[in-house]
Amino acid sequence: MKNPYLNSLIRFLRSHVLMSFIIYGAAVSVLGGALWVTFQFVQPLPPKKVTMVSGGEGGAYYAFAKQYAQFFKKHGYELEVLTSKGSMDNLNRINDPEADVQAALMQGGITTAEQHPDLESLGSLFYEPIWVFHSKRLRLKTLADLKGHKVAIGAEGSGTHHLVSTLLAENDITAETATLIPEGISEAAPQLQDRKIDALFAISGINSQAVEDLSLAHKTVKLYSFDRAETYVRTHHYLKKLTLPPGGIDLINNLPDSDVTLLAPTANLVVREDLHPALKYLFLLAADHVHKDGDMFAPSGHFPNKEALLFPLSDEARNFYKSGPPFLMRYLPFQLAITAERLKILLIPLLTLLFPLFKITPPAYRWQIRRRIFKWYKHLKELDMKAYELTDPAEARKMLEQLEHMDRMVLETSVPLSYTDYIYSLRLHIRMIEQRLKVIAGEIKEQDTV
Repeated sequence: MKNPYLNSLIRFLRSHVLMSFIIYGAAVSVLGGALWVTFQFVQPLPPKKVTMVSGGEGGAYYAFAKQYAQFFKKHGYELEVLTSKGSMDNLNRINDPEADVQAALMQGGITTAEQHPDLESLGSLFYEPIWVFHSKRLRLKTLADLKGHKVAIGAEGSGTHHLVSTLLAENDITAETATLIPEGISEAAPQLQDRKIDALFAISGINSQAVEDLSLAHKTVKLYSFDRAETYVRTHHYLKKLTLPPGGIDLINNLPDSDVTLLAPTANLVVREDLHPALKYLFLLAADHVHKDGDMFAPSGHFPNKEALLFPLSDEARNFYKSGPPFLMRYLPFQLAITAERLKILLIPLLTLLFPLFKITPPAYRWQIRRRIFKWYKHLKELDMKAYELTDPAEARKMLEQLEHMDRMVLETSVPLSYTDYIYSLRLHIRMIEQRLKVIAGEIKEQDTV
């Protein structure tokens, strides 16, 4: 007695269902393999946390960075904001692999792109005016007039210290010709009002409380207007000439009481080159959200922009300023948009392969099914050729046994219902040869054949 389970297994192995699994499974495997290969070249999802170094807690850099952090949080990402001593400190920390800092706010003009090939700029964000307040006792026409005086030039590690030292050195104001004090505006402002120092430099926004306080002390302190601003702008391309109109600091007290010419570098949003492209776009969206309204020196929509860059513009920023954010980011939530962008890349091999697979797989399946049936015609033709010249009844009976076996095998051949007409057509041809052989074998008379 045969094992029923073994019989079931044999029938399954011979069935057209298994053939369907094999053929269509092979097509799916090819498609899956192509997707896997493509996936190796697709940028992974961005990390959920990014670290950004800003400035001191009371400064504009820190305040703007915290607004960026709120924007990131709104879109499902964490932006950790670190404080620092200023732009030069930020530059050192973003270059330090152990610091794990991916982004920073920096003042223009503090370095050159050639010195830091791993850094990119995402654009300029706002002007940072250079404020020079000095004692009214000091007749200050040019910066060269600071020779021999006590001057606060910003804390060490700050962009203010770096830039002011450069401008003063061009006017022969050095540690040998003047007393240069490495202190910021918060520490130096009281000393200026108490006449302990003669002047101070600061790079700060117009809304700085220290700038307003020093402007209110106009009886003893004066705001310097750069009389050679055009020269500085032409020799330092990262500087911009700005005009502070009367009342620009305080309308009620009309401070200043006349136009003041200022110089200003531009704050840059700097990232590491290896930062995930999606996060670069998120920074750009945050910058646009925070800085698009402008201020006293920049009209609405002027910032962020691709001018006065500290480092080369990233590809993402170049596309952003040319065409805006990617299409999907305009209409979908950020995380959904970047997921769809990745799927779009995966669709390239999918669509490339789907068409030929749809063209090839069904015909291949049909060919295999028809082959199951038509292979019997080869044997049937051989038997037909033998039966054509056959006269021996014994040989005829042997061939009848072969045809009976063939008929049973054909009947057991597994094909879809749509192909059963081929099965019955083949069996009809088998019957025709059987009748001829039965006549030879003497089992029926010739007139009984149909």
